[in-house]
Amino acid sequence: MSEQKAIAHVFGTSDKMFFEKNADRMTHIRLPFKGESDGEFFSLGEHNKTQRRILLWRVPADSPYYDPVRQPLMKIPFLAFIDENIPDEDEVLIPLIEGIMQEQAAQHG
Repeated sequence: MSEQKAIAHVFGTSDKMFFEKNADRMTHIRLPFKGESDGEFFSLGEHNKTQRRILLWRVPADSPYYDPVRQPLMKIPFLAFIDENIPDEDEVLIPLIEGIMQEQAAQHG
């Protein structure tokens, strides 16, 4: 297994473990690992790499993509403002993700 795939597997596993340990949570924010989502971050324009965050969203049970066995996670590359502290709390992250989804739907719909 290549180093990049091994790293992706470890972080994918750690993301799943976070949601297993925090069964009541629907979202999570973390720093990206080395090289994670570089292409997506590049598409967000010029920025300082310290602004990079990964938003994780557990697909809700009422979604047509929900699978109760696999419990898919959506990974969203996100740029924080410089020195912005974003609390890792559903009350903060759910509206943030909903805003991103609505913005994308408006741009592509």
